Amino acid sequence: MNRPSLPFDLLDVFARRPLEGNLLAVVHDADEVPDHVMRRLATRFRLSETSFVQAATDEAADYRHRIFTIAQELPFAGHPSVGTAAAVVRRRGQSTATVVQQTIEGLQRLDVEVRLGGDGVGDRDRAHVSLEQSPATFGARIPTQALMAGLGLDRDSARPNFSAQFVSTGLPTLIVPLADVGALGRAKPNWPALTEAVAAHADVGFLNFYLVVERGRGEWSARCFGEDMSGGEDPATGSAAGPLGAFVEATLGIESIEIDQGVEMGEPSHISVTVRNGRPIVAGDVQFLGSGTIDLPQE
Repeated sequence: MNRPSLPFDLLDVFARRPLEGNLLAVVHDADEVPDHVMRRLATRFRLSETSFVQAATDEAADYRHRIFTIAQELPFAGHPSVGTAAAVVRRRGQSTATVVQQTIEGLQRLDVEVRLGGDGVGDRDRAHVSLEQSPATFGARIPTQALMAGLGLDRDSARPNFSAQFVSTGLPTLIVPLADVGALGRAKPNWPALTEAVAAHADVGFLNFYLVVERGRGEWSARCFGEDMSGGEDPATGSAAGPLGAFVEATLGIESIEIDQGVEMGEPSHISVTVRNGRPIVAGDVQFLGSGTIDLPQE
């Protein structure tokens, strides 16, 4: 069976400037692409995630969004949602739009503003996107100090009087508060040790560690580690930023935060989070890098 050429876009997500943030490939018109081919393409791209746009099967959605890491399909993810919404709206020739994506986790609304190059501000197409996530659910608490050895840190690196906690808006994340930015930079995960430390307190099968430090009121630094991530670390993680926003609102009473991530990787990213009526709204800028086509081989 011959397959058509598939258009795709490359974008930097949660990026204030091009060649920063979290790089994303968005493959359009992917209705006829088998699951195993999507998995293979994601493995070949070797990005944090690769997105595939299909026709929605839910009449309330504008499109169906399939999200693959190098290891598995995800029910939901943040930076792919933000980047894919920007790519879809731009390809439709719209400057502003509200769209609803269909993921395994459910439906999510995104507000998109596309800014075309040559508008007097810059020569590159870019966008600003806000993603309304599901209400956060709070799971097991883990004594933060119990995780320090598995992160290659001493026990004093844990933030005093705070426990690590699982929080999810569609993808479970373990929020791990640290004492200072220095500890954040020194962290080096030992996965067997971390898995053992978590298993002593909670029965979970999916582990994303979001290490966070409060620099000042409403200002945070973060790193995200996961075994299924390309290279083991993610430059920008919207599905963890939303839970962090909910965690901060619940523990400190602050509804809006700014997060810098990816600095230690040399991939600086910036994410804004506001919690409204229990729902985190994650927002950031998208830079369009390029586009092309993928010619799949005949099966």
